[in-house]
Amino acid sequence: MTGSTDYSMSKFPDSVGTSDENGGHPASPPGYEPEELPRQFSLLSTLAFGFSMTNSWLGYSATFVTPLLLGGSPTVFFGLIVASVACCFITAGLAELASAYPSSGGQYHFAYMVTPPKYRALFAFIMGWMSVVAWALTSSSTALVCAQMAVDLAGIYHPDYTVDAWQTWMIYCLLVLVAATIVCLLPAALPRGETVMFVSSFLGFIVSLVTVLAMQKDKQSAKAVFVNYENSSGWSDGTSFMIGLGTCMYAYLAIDGACHIAEELPNPTRDVPRAMGLTMLIGMITVIPWTIAFLFSITDTDAVASSSIPVYTIYLQATRSQPAATVLTVWILFVYFGALVSCIVTTGRLAYAFARDGGLPYSPYFARIHSKLQAPVNATIACVVAIILYGLIYIGSSTAFNSFISMSILSLNLTYALPQAIVLVRGRENVLPKRPFNLGRRLGPICNAFSILWVIFITIMSCFPTSIPTTVASMNYVSVIITGISAIILMSWWGGKRKTFSGPRIEIQGLEVVLNGS
Repeated sequence: MTGSTDYSMSKFPDSVGTSDENGGHPASPPGYEPEELPRQFSLLSTLAFGFSMTNSWLGYSATFVTPLLLGGSPTVFFGLIVASVACCFITAGLAELASAYPSSGGQYHFAYMVTPPKYRALFAFIMGWMSVVAWALTSSSTALVCAQMAVDLAGIYHPDYTVDAWQTWMIYCLLVLVAATIVCLLPAALPRGETVMFVSSFLGFIVSLVTVLAMQKDKQSAKAVFVNYENSSGWSDGTSFMIGLGTCMYAYLAIDGACHIAEELPNPTRDVPRAMGLTMLIGMITVIPWTIAFLFSITDTDAVASSSIPVYTIYLQATRSQPAATVLTVWILFVYFGALVSCIVTTGRLAYAFARDGGLPYSPYFARIHSKLQAPVNATIACVVAIILYGLIYIGSSTAFNSFISMSILSLNLTYALPQAIVLVRGRENVLPKRPFNLGRRLGPICNAFSILWVIFITIMSCFPTSIPTTVASMNYVSVIITGISAIILMSWWGGKRKTFSGPRIEIQGLEVVLNGS
């Protein structure tokens, strides 16, 4: 394997066989032709796609209130710095795996390739379900942010209007359906659309940064931003800071997005790692200056912390102009909707790849590519239905819904780290083939070891409630959700999938030695 990798994908057959004695797959039927997605993405459009989902400065604008309550401005800033450093290591290790094993399946495909033959199918099945669930939840969180922002903006101009949870859910459904329509009916326009959203996001960052710095006259002192620790959580200062780190990781959520369109690039072994690295770099270049700017621009921390749209309140405090704050907030809403489109694309592609390998119920149906649209329409629609049904939880309990959203952060980071842990335990040189992006013998083990240790730490801290004493309303249900999802996955495996699921059906030239000699 040199500069590029030639790989072909086997369409899911009517009946899935089991792995052979070496962990490989049975030969494809004679005359068999694989279905493939058109290779329509370039490096630029892949970068735009990846950044459109991660959108670090926007993501942090929607979630910084939690670390703000867990320690004030210092937790918001220094928590972001720690999360940035941690995500650099995690992304580097994940990008190396993407360079070695390019596939729309992403992490579950990586896990299959590096796991011993005896356990390949099980590990791939668990990782596949974790990835699909995490991306569905990520799509849900993005849609909910858009829906809440829309209704709250309406409430600002119509103070007498009271929004019920079911009305927010209806707007949530509308946004998801519009995004799905774009994804399913206009697949050829996605690369250009992603580039437009990328430019819109970057311009929004520049305009927001310049506006809040130029128009804010009464800026906070450096001591207030970097030193004055205000902890109202009930936890000790150190514990509250560590709990806040989990939310700070949201700034780099979905860094694996480019992995899931690997089969739509001419040279994925080279371009997917590049897109991931550039997404991380641009994310830091935008989110850190923006965070500093808005922290200095806050004049009333309590008003920001209690606001239904914190970023709108920051704009309002900085500009003292409701129209200016509204325009900038609508700009964010527009770019956030672009992120929702990208999330629906990724969730559908991932579900399609998993169904192609037999991981989903009725896999042959969901593994089809629409002949005219050249897109995994069936898998995308199934994911959209699940996302809409999941949104019903918000009507019953916003706390329970938010706990599921926290699960998206945790699940994605687990899928980032677990394949790296397997690589480290088995020996990097034993399981990784030649690849364009190679971390080397020194940096590689450091990245892999750090990733798993960090994710274990974040997993533990994510199970802590954000405040004490804990009530039913403030309870953290993440540990319950982890247990429930894990039980469902294992029940599905032992209930029949262990006999039919044999792992990713992708052949990559040059990996035969790795697969058969593991």
